[in-house]
Amino acid sequence: MIIRLRDIQCHAYHGVLEEEKQKGNTFLVNVSIAVDDPQGIPSDDIQDTLDYRSVCTIVHQEMQQASDLLEHVAWRIKHALQAAFPQAQEVHVRIAKKNPPLDLPVAWAEVEV
Repeated sequence: MIIRLRDIQCHAYHGVLEEEKQKGNTFLVNVSIAVDDPQGIPSDDIQDTLDYRSVCTIVHQEMQQASDLLEHVAWRIKHALQAAFPQAQEVHVRIAKKNPPLDLPVAWAEVEV
């Protein structure tokens, strides 16, 4: 089974440029977590599966720690989720930064780990 949370929106202060560190930006985080043989399906009990609220809390906590590189933030989120949910067999994290400060107009810059 795969659980996905799409477009978790956060305002955060990631980036190399001083402007990014001061003003911050809008980020969208997508998380995909694969779980083998989830007990929550037959039991219908939140205790037997991944609680979406916990996933969002972890994402938000990691997004609030400013970093220069999105790659580093995505790596931190992935490892925090793996630590919190040992039943997760695979974790994928994608972070998109809205309107990154580049020489040409770019709607989003994304990284995925």
